[in-house]
Amino acid sequence: MKPIVAATPDQVRETLRSLAVEHRVTLTALSRMLRRPSGYLSRFARGAGPARLPVDEQQLLARYFRVDLRMFGEREDWEP
Repeated sequence: MKPIVAATPDQVRETLRSLAVEHRVTLTALSRMLRRPSGYLSRFARGAGPARLPVDEQQLLARYFRVDLRMFGEREDWEP
């Protein structure tokens, strides 16, 4: 069986920006949903934040956008 590969940090940033535009939601609003400072996801999307989002935040975003968790960097073989 072929291993499931997670998205790279650059792919995650692009996915986040695209989904936000598609769903007409701001990164500020999404940051608040994650209970983070308002500029948190904006910094992440510019590459100025963490290299990867924490798994719990990846899960919240994947559920919000109703997409596969791997789009936000999660891999099947990661330990929580």
